[in-house]
Amino acid sequence: MSNVALPSITLATAVGKDPGVLVIGLAETSSDPVLIGLPDELAKAYAKAMGHEFAEVAISLGGSAKNGKTVLVAGPAGLRIVVVGLGPIDVTAEQVRRAVGAGVRVVAGLDGSNAVTISLETNEPGVIKGAVEGALLGAYSYREPAAISAITLVSANRKPEAKQALDLAVTTAKAVVTAREWVNLPANQLYPETFAEAVRAVAKAGKLDIEVWDEKALEKDGMGGILAVGGGSARKPRLVKLSYAPRGAKFHLALIGKGITFDTGGLNLKPADSMYTMKCDMAGAASVLTAAAAIAELGLKIKVTAWGALAENMPSGSSYRPSDVITMYNGLTVENGNSDAEGRIVMADALAKASEDKPDLVID
Repeated sequence: MSNVALPSITLATAVGKDPGVLVIGLAETSSDPVLIGLPDELAKAYAKAMGHEFAEVAISLGGSAKNGKTVLVAGPAGLRIVVVGLGPIDVTAEQVRRAVGAGVRVVAGLDGSNAVTISLETNEPGVIKGAVEGALLGAYSYREPAAISAITLVSANRKPEAKQALDLAVTTAKAVVTAREWVNLPANQLYPETFAEAVRAVAKAGKLDIEVWDEKALEKDGMGGILAVGGGSARKPRLVKLSYAPRGAKFHLALIGKGITFDTGGLNLKPADSMYTMKCDMAGAASVLTAAAAIAELGLKIKVTAWGALAENMPSGSSYRPSDVITMYNGLTVENGNSDAEGRIVMADALAKASEDKPDLVID
């Protein structure tokens, strides 16, 4: 999908001799919490060395069955064990995803921990997928060398469905991490033009079709909303269309995302404290564009078109004003009441343009 680097992740049927840091679970039952995934030999070795059961020690140190609650326990022979709360023992994929993510984040913060083994009795395909997603997303760190390079997930499921669940989760995690990288970039590095180029690289790697409207093409096509919002910035706006149309697809999904690479509020200027995170105001576009790339990578039999309406909302002499009347792509006119409502203005053009293709479903 892109050049994002994820840790390697593999399935194993048992905890190996050198597991790195071991992540196990603590689940809620009608009586006492129970440990999930601690191998019998390790449990016996710990009880013999410490004179106490492992679960007893983990709970005394603050361990809990509450989902995502973690505690680090020193195991036998120097093994470090992270005990993470799973919630109710009849776990869902979402419970496992959140719990594994919390456990892996603890591991990533430990010195000398570049490998982790996750042992939670994950056998159902959906739960395997949740565990892999949680592990890969929990290991993510923005623009730093990944602390974790290798992840092993213990599962007794040896059927092809287990590997399929893993592959699906890896593709999903790659898409999420790509979106996170874009969202985390500062606005002087990711602005409409460079954002469009980043999407172009994803399209090339995934063999998707891409079309980009620059400011001249936007003006020619009458995209008044995107041009109005981007008019106050020296960084000119863009509209990006990413398309995937496999043979045999009978359903067309359109995804439209807001891509404000920085939002000052325009002439309706935001307070300073509210502006710091406004580099993140393009997360909608990042989400839909990477989702389309993931759909293509998975080879799903669905036609998908993703639209990113990209602009930087800045105050200047060329900014659009409250009370301005803007003509949108479809010819409708809109009176602007507040220039900090820029998202719906750029989205109006993208929605009108996307609707021309008569998709079966539109999600914005």
